[in-house]
Amino acid sequence: MLRSPLPLDSFALDPQAEAPLYRQLYDALRGAILDGRLAAGARLPSSRVLAADLGVGRNTVLSAYEQLAAEGYLEGQVGAGTRIAASLPDRFLAVGAGERGTLTAKTDPGIPLSRRGQLIASVKRGAARYERGHARAFQHGLPAIDQFPATLWSRLLARRARDPHNGLFGYETGEGYRPLREAIAAHAGAARGVICAPEQVIVTSGAQAALDLAARMLIDPGDAAWIEEPGYLGARGALLGAGAKLVPVPVDHEGIDVAAGRALDPLPKLIYVTPSHQFPLGVTLSLPRRLALLDFAGAAKAWIVEDDYDSEYRYSGRPIASLQGLDRAARVLYMGTFSKTLFPSLKVGYLIVPDALIDAFRTAIRLTGHVPSPAIQAALADFIGDGHFGTHVRRMRAVYAARRACLIEAIERDLGEFLEASPSDGGMQLVGFLKRRVDDRKAAEAAAAADIHVTPLSTYYLGRRSDGGLHMGFAAIPEAQIARSARRLAQVFAEAHL
Repeated sequence: MLRSPLPLDSFALDPQAEAPLYRQLYDALRGAILDGRLAAGARLPSSRVLAADLGVGRNTVLSAYEQLAAEGYLEGQVGAGTRIAASLPDRFLAVGAGERGTLTAKTDPGIPLSRRGQLIASVKRGAARYERGHARAFQHGLPAIDQFPATLWSRLLARRARDPHNGLFGYETGEGYRPLREAIAAHAGAARGVICAPEQVIVTSGAQAALDLAARMLIDPGDAAWIEEPGYLGARGALLGAGAKLVPVPVDHEGIDVAAGRALDPLPKLIYVTPSHQFPLGVTLSLPRRLALLDFAGAAKAWIVEDDYDSEYRYSGRPIASLQGLDRAARVLYMGTFSKTLFPSLKVGYLIVPDALIDAFRTAIRLTGHVPSPAIQAALADFIGDGHFGTHVRRMRAVYAARRACLIEAIERDLGEFLEASPSDGGMQLVGFLKRRVDDRKAAEAAAAADIHVTPLSTYYLGRRSDGGLHMGFAAIPEAQIARSARRLAQVFAEAHL
């Protein structure tokens, strides 16, 4: 049998990789074509020969060849076999002769981003990712997806997705699937003291989409927007994207300092707050501060965006009622998400807007494309309406309470020389304040070298940062892993002389 003339040493196929073998081969061949290792018009070996040389099934090679032919990279001639196309569809992607071997696209410096685009790109948010369904210690903002009732969810979703005549296969459901909006209004009213009707609920494709929609609709370029200092980077990015002038208002043990904010800028157009469980410090906005904030917003004609991102998880005392429930001037937009309570890729969030904004937000969401799949919305409505959501939250509250206690104990036992856990009655993460005057970025880098993820508290400051600390998640981390990783982190800090 003839041997393949291809550079097989560059076509390493890994049966253990997530990508199927045919896709790996397709990527390798396409890359070789585009960077010139396989010239236009060159003849490829038969599928049988290449399969034998690579040690794979012939169907693997056939699938890769068929995909490349469909995209115009290959062409077949009767009696002449399969050849590289003479005119390649991605010729404009080919690199210059001095840059062969790379396919990395580079931004043309002659086509700069907009000013707002540059500001958005400057907000660097760490990627929270699962490795085969498991989180690294101590990634924050991640629920325990292995605890989610996936079989039940798949059954609910399949029931909604199998009938093309159920009204869920159209382009959109506008402001949201009506039964889901009813379920959200009922849950927010009962659990969070929100005062609303289903008509006020706007369903979005996640919390970030809700933030983006609110910022676009309420901010003009140059308008002042209060943000918490330290505060959530996602809100910073959304407000910068709308052209806002950010005003970082300090947070203390009672939450955002309204008096300090008034001194910094007395006429904000928008105020973004996380009153139930401040991100990232974990403090709760006190009642006097809540009332002061509402009075100020009413007098200044400012909108308040209340982000209630993980309020379901409170481990001592009764849940704190929403800021929106105290609002009598209709200045508060209440924002929630199911990504923290269920699983991140669900991508369903919502805004509860004052009556005066309903029509505008209904129109806007159709134009922004921030609407999640109707079938997913319907399945979620069933999940909530049938009582599964409440059951899941109660079960996870117990799981997370145990993991939180485990982390606090591990910090005291193993990391007490370096860290002091922040007082917090809820949430899915906490801050470990560094006891010594150590750069928290260097501490995070040392942890990362040991495959432990902690976020420097300084990341969340827009202006001058305060005490150094590490943002540490516990919700997605089993107790044994928490204990093991805390011991390892103590060892890392000791070796780094922190």
